[in-house]
Amino acid sequence: MASLYVKAVPPADLNRNTEWFMYPGVWTTYILILFFSWLLVLSIFGCSPGMAWTIVNLSHFLVTVIHISIFYIEESDSCQVTYQFFHWKKGTPFAEDQGIYNGLTWWEQMDNGKQLTRNRKFLTVVPVVLYLIASHTTDYQHPMLFLNTLAVIVLVIAKFPNMHKVRIFGINGDK
Repeated sequence: MASLYVKAVPPADLNRNTEWFMYPGVWTTYILILFFSWLLVLSIFGCSPGMAWTIVNLSHFLVTVIHISIFYIEESDSCQVTYQFFHWKKGTPFAEDQGIYNGLTWWEQMDNGKQLTRNRKFLTVVPVVLYLIASHTTDYQHPMLFLNTLAVIVLVIAKFPNMHKVRIFGINGDK
């Protein structure tokens, strides 16, 4: 019988900061966290399903309270934006890498910088799907459509292959 799972071959140069994203079940867990966040928002705020999806979409864009990796769990002192965690913060929390990743963000480190991998495509599609769900369930009403559109534009443009290691106006560039 054929195997039901895709076998991912780990790269020769394993980066502990990003390797956890290659483990089986990470994508499913990510989707389940988003779904249960929607249920939580729906039950706590008692808002419409569309408004709850908009809140989840904007929260996905704005808030990441805990940085999680298999070897490194640290509670942040304040809320970090998803954009900052994936596309702004540079380096790794591990000393063993001898600083070779100090000039790279998490997104640039993922899959050893290789573009258009399955992981990168997945992380690009998630904000787009959240945008579509949130926009459709709010009947494309203003201001929710504007806020959802702004969030998806920022998240997706930062993930384009042409933006790899690009620092707009030198912002977040090496000093």
